Amino acid sequence: MVNKFLIVYYSLTGNTHLIAESIKEQTGADIERLKPIKDLNSESGTRFFWGGMHAKMKQKPKLEPLQHDPNDYDLIFLGTPVWAWTLTPPIRSYLKLHDLSSQPLAIWNCAAGNGIKAMQRLKKEIPNANIVGENTFTDPLTNDPDGEVKRAKEWAAEIINSLE
Repeated sequence: MVNKFLIVYYSLTGNTHLIAESIKEQTGADIERLKPIKDLNSESGTRFFWGGMHAKMKQKPKLEPLQHDPNDYDLIFLGTPVWAWTLTPPIRSYLKLHDLSSQPLAIWNCAAGNGIKAMQRLKKEIPNANIVGENTFTDPLTNDPDGEVKRAKEWAAEIINSLE
């Protein structure tokens, strides 16, 4: 029986944070919000340029100390914004630090448009993972926040129910 859950995510502008908090409300999971030691300014007009460039260059920034060991959990929810059609550098850093192939993994992204390419690229970074679910949320803060929160909670419940 699956009973200990961890949500690992990065969020610059709050979209992925909203979904992570929604999953937490539904599941009671612990949360690991990834924070690069040197992060982009979420208010800067150039954040998309620099973020996209760093993502395309597959950079792996140093992260602030982590609070949770993923090996202690039965299921991990992993979430990333989509930058330049790929996963964010902080998620790439986390995946470099941790082998997530031993637990079931539910992955999601938050995108302004279509998150399919980013999802494919994320899966390439975790080729041996036991992916039990995936989802894309489109601009949750501006595109029907209540609906996206509800959808995230329903998705999380489905994932957990499928593993019991």
